[in-house]
Amino acid sequence: MYYSDLISKLFAVNLFGGIKLGLQNSLKLQELLHYPDRSFTAIHVAGTNGKGSVSTKIAHAFEKGGYRVGLYTSPHISSFRERIRIDGQMISESDVESLLPFLFEVAEAEKIPATFFELTTLLAFLYFAQKKVEIAVLETGLGGRLDATNIVSPCLSIITSISLDHTEILGATREAIALEKAGIIKEHIPVIIGPHVPLEIIQTAADRKQSPCIQVKCASPLFEEENRQIARTALNYLASSFHISDEAIEKGLAGRQPCRFEVLEGSPRIILDVAHNPDGLQHLLQMLTHEYPGKPLRFLFGLSKNKDLKGCLNLLGSHGTHFHLVEACNGRGASARDLFAHLSELGIQDSRLSIHESIGEGISKAQQEALVRGEILVICGSFFIMSEARQALGFTEPYDRIDLNERHVMATPLSWP
Repeated sequence: MYYSDLISKLFAVNLFGGIKLGLQNSLKLQELLHYPDRSFTAIHVAGTNGKGSVSTKIAHAFEKGGYRVGLYTSPHISSFRERIRIDGQMISESDVESLLPFLFEVAEAEKIPATFFELTTLLAFLYFAQKKVEIAVLETGLGGRLDATNIVSPCLSIITSISLDHTEILGATREAIALEKAGIIKEHIPVIIGPHVPLEIIQTAADRKQSPCIQVKCASPLFEEENRQIARTALNYLASSFHISDEAIEKGLAGRQPCRFEVLEGSPRIILDVAHNPDGLQHLLQMLTHEYPGKPLRFLFGLSKNKDLKGCLNLLGSHGTHFHLVEACNGRGASARDLFAHLSELGIQDSRLSIHESIGEGISKAQQEALVRGEILVICGSFFIMSEARQALGFTEPYDRIDLNERHVMATPLSWP
């Protein structure tokens, strides 16, 4: 099968069943595939926000240190292949064509109802094993305790941050979510936690596993600095077991993912950021204030249906000169008209609100207005608007013609045994 056919089949796995968190399928596949994850040293990263950025910085540092490094992150922006990288390079279409049919065959032969994320996770492990990576940095998909990545035995666990997100699945309080993230802690394996992670909850879980717990201290309100300090603490700890020079660490800490306060130079200046929950948006606004104090901001944004719309819009409402409202074309976005209604309820005049039929149309209009008025254009919100936004802005990069991100439709929250 060709790459496009294979990813269409993978996408279809979750069309009706959604996400089913749990380790049974992943453990069975891991066994049948002869434990590919045991061929490399794993670093496991969880957290509400920041986990992708921290994972990227750590992976880059090891690359600069001369190691062969796998990086597994989610979701992606434009192409499914972004999720699985070795030394910064995406998995090739030919490697997907080689490995994914085998995975499908194993799952079907053994009648394992594996989900999109379970299959993708094992695909990453197989690829890393085949290509002989030495170290793999693995970002959890959702939660931690029952996430498919949690079948690995890492040398280090990291929890970057805890805030309210995916509450319909992970729980309605920071404490409940912290417990789910703490599920990645393994016996005797150290865990590093960010400055805004509830220490008492994680410390209790770590003590139960006899695992050292190290909390990062960071006084900066800026998300990028917080992520750098978490990654630096992890790398300094790992330097006792791996050869990583100070120079490699510094170069690694400069690594960034697309659409994480990604600044496009030119006129108007444009910033792309996938802040999509209140905590992420609060940090985005702090960064904007720090980098561009007093500069007028024009926003184009769209959010997913399952997010805290009111909480997000309450934050954004007082910071923009104008709001361009768009909806992801995959059926998972909150409607632009709902966003309009929420902002109107906050007292924002209709003259400051625009609804656009397409993301491309919104980008064009927002760019024109920002240029005329000397504003910065901030494009933020859901991952699901970013691929089309980047295409409209002239990016030339691989992208898939279908939306290939997990569907979060699980109706019942997690429960503990």
